[in-house]
Amino acid sequence: MILTLKNLWTRRRQHVWLCVELVLISVVSWFVIDPLFVEVYDIFVEPDGFDTSSLCCLRPMNDYDDVCGEDSEALEKDLNVIKNKIQAMDEVESLCFETSWFLYLGGNIQSYVSIPGDTTKSCFASIEWKLDGAGDFFKTYGYKVIAGNPNEDVKGAVITRSVAEKLYGKTDVCGATISIWQSADRREEKYVDDRKVIAVIEDVKLAKSVNCRHSIFCKATRFSAPLIECILVRLKAGVDADAFCERLRPTMQKELSSGKTYVCEAETFDNQVKRSLRFNGYTGFLRRYISLAVFFMFCLCLGTIGTFWLQTRKRQEEIGIRRSFGASRLRIMGEFLTEGFVLTTICHIVGCFLFLQYAISFGLSRGLMRTDMPLSHINDSWLNHFAPHFLAVGTFIYLIILLTVSIGILIPAWNIVRAKPVEALREE
Repeated sequence: MILTLKNLWTRRRQHVWLCVELVLISVVSWFVIDPLFVEVYDIFVEPDGFDTSSLCCLRPMNDYDDVCGEDSEALEKDLNVIKNKIQAMDEVESLCFETSWFLYLGGNIQSYVSIPGDTTKSCFASIEWKLDGAGDFFKTYGYKVIAGNPNEDVKGAVITRSVAEKLYGKTDVCGATISIWQSADRREEKYVDDRKVIAVIEDVKLAKSVNCRHSIFCKATRFSAPLIECILVRLKAGVDADAFCERLRPTMQKELSSGKTYVCEAETFDNQVKRSLRFNGYTGFLRRYISLAVFFMFCLCLGTIGTFWLQTRKRQEEIGIRRSFGASRLRIMGEFLTEGFVLTTICHIVGCFLFLQYAISFGLSRGLMRTDMPLSHINDSWLNHFAPHFLAVGTFIYLIILLTVSIGILIPAWNIVRAKPVEALREE
């Protein structure tokens, strides 16, 4: 290591522009990789908190003229008949009605919640589920219950572990009361209601593109058939969801029907999420950003490889002389790699320090499609904590740059050390 530092100091003038290039690459990489790192982690790495592979979405359709008026009762009766038919199938474990296409796409609102008598309010995602008789909302989604019974027949609320720990510092809070406030303009909160906590569930991810696990599920006071857009079905273990939907499609409009209501579409939960993300433009946006980021980083890395390649080739005479005095190939390559490692480490630390000044003022990325809503700031994901976020992305960038520098050193160095010392000197 001492010899490596002496070599770097001796060749400091030759390394000035190389160091400037590495520092610039480190800083620019932050702006390119940080938002992409967050988004890819949210969608492809962060666990959902429940099993989505066994879920199917069946979409009902009806031919009634006035579903909000005189035909409402008939529609509700039809939906219950269809639900009973689905529930009687051997492959089905449980099901429930959904009033949005389904919850996981992010169809939720925000509410401010406090403990009665406490003036401090925290913002959480507020979800409403319907009382629909035999339907089991939490069992169908596969949410894991920590305490209490979410099907308790009272006007209550179900909260996630993160909400319970944030409000009370523990999870066994069934029977406690929370006050719910809502704000249309995020400035003035309006009191809505007090709710009794009837159950606590494990944290769950409510949307692919919004990583928020602080959620409160509030029971609705009545069941509204016209708002039903989806019958969410959980299949028994071992049942293939794609095969189940494929079997239903040819005959579902005839067999899964009642009155003027019938099932018009059957799709797996995962496929529906992907289709919705494509429809909203999110998938295309993410692919374009990934393509541009990969192309940009490829150009930067290619330039870095070329620079180190030339720097290594210029030292061909030095390698030939050292080989003449008996230095082994591995020793020479190890010293060259160590020099690149030290140089990369120093420059990356400088680059991170420079970007840190920007991050302290403007914050780290919350992703490509995240909003500035308070929900983005109360999530306890490690990505929303500055120190682990900065260290994780900084380490990822460092590994990319280190790999690039290693390639730029190893290939030309290996070609040189393989030649005989006399040949290396002759080529020089």
